[in-house]
Amino acid sequence: MPKDHATASLPTDLAAATGMPDRLATAIRHAVTIHETDPRYAPQARVMAGFCAVLWSRFLRFDPASPEWPDRDRFIVSSPPYRVLPGIMAELSGQAPRPTDPNARASERQACGPNGQGLGAAIGMALAEQKLAARFGRSVVNHRVWAVGCWTELSTGVALESAALAGQLGLDRVTLVVGLWESERPQVEAILPRYSASGWSVRKVDACNAEQIAAAIASSQRTHKPCLIACVATPEPASSPAVIDDPGLWAGAARRGASARRSWLRRLLKDRQKTEFERMAHNQRPAFWQQDWQRSWRDGSGTGRPAPPVAARRGLETLHELLPELTCLRSRQGIMADLSVRRAGAETDQSCGTQVNGMAALLNGIAMHGGLLACGASTIIAVDRMRPALRYAAMTDQQVIYLLTDDDLHRGESAGGWQPVEQLASLRAMPNMMVFRPADHRETMECMELALRRTNGPSLLTLESAISCSAHEREQYGLTNLCARGGYVVAEAEHARQVTLVATGHEVILALKARRLLKEAGMEAAVVSLPCWELFAAQKMTYRNAVLGTAPRIGIEAASGFGWERWLGPDGLFVGIDGFGATPAPDRPDSAADITPERICRDAMRLVRRLSEATMQTAGGNGAAPPGMASVDACV
Repeated sequence: MPKDHATASLPTDLAAATGMPDRLATAIRHAVTIHETDPRYAPQARVMAGFCAVLWSRFLRFDPASPEWPDRDRFIVSSPPYRVLPGIMAELSGQAPRPTDPNARASERQACGPNGQGLGAAIGMALAEQKLAARFGRSVVNHRVWAVGCWTELSTGVALESAALAGQLGLDRVTLVVGLWESERPQVEAILPRYSASGWSVRKVDACNAEQIAAAIASSQRTHKPCLIACVATPEPASSPAVIDDPGLWAGAARRGASARRSWLRRLLKDRQKTEFERMAHNQRPAFWQQDWQRSWRDGSGTGRPAPPVAARRGLETLHELLPELTCLRSRQGIMADLSVRRAGAETDQSCGTQVNGMAALLNGIAMHGGLLACGASTIIAVDRMRPALRYAAMTDQQVIYLLTDDDLHRGESAGGWQPVEQLASLRAMPNMMVFRPADHRETMECMELALRRTNGPSLLTLESAISCSAHEREQYGLTNLCARGGYVVAEAEHARQVTLVATGHEVILALKARRLLKEAGMEAAVVSLPCWELFAAQKMTYRNAVLGTAPRIGIEAASGFGWERWLGPDGLFVGIDGFGATPAPDRPDSAADITPERICRDAMRLVRRLSEATMQTAGGNGAAPPGMASVDACV
């Protein structure tokens, strides 16, 4: 095992000099006073000055000359009160300037998202480090994760679930550090036992005692558990000591980091997996992976047309062979709950049980760490618990892929809380979130391909568990990925359109059946599949108009109709579910939850009849129904 971390625990001559930690801490406090303009946050940031001085000068594995070194230690800031610390530490230690935009890729050090998400992301980074080390060995991957946050974050649901997962997975390379005042100590001591029970090593130190801090950090490096350090501070004095402007304060840390990186480079040059490590470290995909992916699922399409969740499961199994960096976390429920793919003796997929809140936070950390492709599988109803993490991924432009199924959901008298009624509308309203709802096997594969190609934000696939039928209308398009444009015409009317059926997911199959019923009733209908609203909205207006047409439109989706008006226009009609607990009623063919081809056909005929009568009345006609309209009841 490399000795970089072991030797890092030994103080350098400069750091061991009398009063040196105090001088470093004083410089940090002075910088906080200058850079932090919010008077609420400045005192809390100064509390962590002593810890940062000891960590960066004696222990942190970093090279100021190479801030993107893959095997550097990760330093995470999880709370707004400490938001100035990364920039201050980088500036004082001579590190090259990094982007200050919170949405930049470098924001891994400025993880100020929803409360507790930064701590969860830090644990996800430790999981990424563990998986990369299992693949490439400790001679190439041997770093730690340090996260600084407020003590109030420790009691959040996402932090507790993430901490439980860290204990279960044995993530011994993550250390959480929280600052607090002496008056807040009783409240914190009520929380710390929860972390001890989750398998964490917990220590409390004086925030101004450099030796206690150094001993706690050295202990965290020796233990085989995740660690939590609480830095307790007394109210700071009114006046602070004079600042000594000495550029040589951090010289020892810079030399230590440069030496560690040179040793690492020598080991990497001799490693037989050097090329593969560099490819993954730069988040590059293997050559020709996309062609192999397309060939694999298109060659297997002749074996049947499975439902989207089954197709996604097969797709993941294929991707594990094509993309070694793919790492999937899954919940206890869902069709992929028992998916377990092993390679070279290591499990590439990890079960998180019902802790989907923490699972989603860990996925963000995996994506922010770099080197791995993060993917999560759960049920769509669990998205409400995952929402803060989804929002955080969208804010920070992280490539995370979510596969959400509804295979464990059922409709019954008590199933209202389990029906995903409003989730789709709320997810589509989230900026920078790409939501896919594929209809069949082929659309599922195409949407997964688009999610793999998108690198500037999260992608989410909702997978209907209903059995799909053969989409023979797609065969004419050959190898074209029509989902790449967000929407397309699945089946065009043989003559001029009288109505356009716009659907997503399994409802596309229902729309195709309704089209055949309308054809028998003498009405020309076209079917449009709209698997991704965001991609369709990005197309040129001429393409959108050509797909949607000028005929009256009916939107079909087993969810809330909120937002559908943008595609249906003022005369459109929506067929969906707008209430909880709605179930199909045999004696009520127009029940709100009864989305059937017959109901779609009836609604289409009524819509066209109503608009035709209104047009004739405006023109002074007699209001006669178009040919074939009177036979709709007999046909349906």
